[in-house]
Amino acid sequence: MDWMEDSVSFFPTFLDDPYYNDIPHFEWWSQDQNQNQSFPVPAAPPAAVDPQLETPKSEFSKKRKLPANPPAVQRRRPGNEGNSEKKTHGKGSSGNAGGISGGNREARWAEQLLNPLAAAIGAGNVSRVQHLLYVLQELASPTGDANHRLAFYGLQALTRRPAGGYVMTEARAFRSAVIKFHEVSPWFAVPNCLANAAIMSAAAEGNRLHVVDAGVSHGVQWPTLLEALTRRAGGPPAMRLTVVGAGATAPFGSAPAGYDFGPQLMRYAKSIDLDLRVERGEAGGRREGEETVVVCAQFRAGRAGLGFLRAVREMEPDLVVLSEGEEGEGEGEGFGRRAELMWKFLESTSAAFKGKECEERRAVEGEAARVLEEGESWEADGGGGRERWRERMGAAGFKEKGFGEEAVEAGRALLRKFDGNWEMRSAGDGPVGLWWKGQPVSFCSLWKPIWHKAAPAADMTYGGGSSITRH
Repeated sequence: MDWMEDSVSFFPTFLDDPYYNDIPHFEWWSQDQNQNQSFPVPAAPPAAVDPQLETPKSEFSKKRKLPANPPAVQRRRPGNEGNSEKKTHGKGSSGNAGGISGGNREARWAEQLLNPLAAAIGAGNVSRVQHLLYVLQELASPTGDANHRLAFYGLQALTRRPAGGYVMTEARAFRSAVIKFHEVSPWFAVPNCLANAAIMSAAAEGNRLHVVDAGVSHGVQWPTLLEALTRRAGGPPAMRLTVVGAGATAPFGSAPAGYDFGPQLMRYAKSIDLDLRVERGEAGGRREGEETVVVCAQFRAGRAGLGFLRAVREMEPDLVVLSEGEEGEGEGEGFGRRAELMWKFLESTSAAFKGKECEERRAVEGEAARVLEEGESWEADGGGGRERWRERMGAAGFKEKGFGEEAVEAGRALLRKFDGNWEMRSAGDGPVGLWWKGQPVSFCSLWKPIWHKAAPAADMTYGGGSSITRH
């Protein structure tokens, strides 16, 4: 990421295979001391506990680590949900996941403790809460496997102790964490790659390009797009990048004070002879003459509120790129589904960092853990997966469109650089899904406006009943 250090970037186009072979690989940071943070542990388990959960005191005389994959549990990989989907796996994959299978809930003991704790807190069952807190305090750790880490972050969320993350990090360390995570994990890298390819296709018409950035890349997404634009037939278009604050409360949605990628990105654009202007604003701005407008909403639209889609619709964009988390099979609603998403993040991030401890890993895990602290408003406005988002986008006046083959191939090529338990699924004109060990993680989708306003935009809502007419 030399462009962020005020020197010329090495980024070639993301549409060429050499790009994926030339990504630099830095030496892993040496393992830091473990941060053995823990909550105060009671002298003994509470006397009044659920008989089914009672555990002899001797088992908790010291921290113990449960096996990640008990021998009695058979590993399995969920079957293909539909033959129409095309799948691409990461490198070294034979189609079988190693470690704990995404669907193997018996081995995921942290969720089996956290979900009852969340339910007991909601029901006001003091004795059960005390017992589960005691057990989790003994097992929770910010280091170790995904179970121990999930127990740690889940316990912090349920006891309202902030996990810490990017918001607690100074600007330089924040930049390092963002770059490293983008390098080693496809969690955001593949959706960003798909978005860039779609933007490239939209920019082919030759007008000035205006991209509204409502994403979580904090600038890391854009050098690759700028480089690709310089290779476009007919030369690169002038480009305006508007960075908006909508949805900044989402995990990875905000940056620490003093972090500003705009000046470095403009210097990089100048070095490759591309006319770029970076500005901060809000969704809903007006066009400047003849320009192609693309709104890139990556993992933040669900936290941006109802007004965000209204403002986007008022812009009359040529294209909207929407990426959000996919609905899993978590127990019940609310905390259980958020805990399942966090499990996938922790397990895949452990694979991404090769199990090594470093400041970047702690930073991204702490930031991701903010999802556990979100309440029911996120479930209503940001949850539900792709099907719920189809309803929201349709009600807001958008129609889904499919990715071109070039975009899908770009995503496949990038995915092959990562762990073999990752896979990408695409089917026809629908979104492209990112999966970990046979379980959905996120989707990336494209949308175009299909309605014109017949009444003030303030009348538009997600749930129908709006004064919108088809054109």
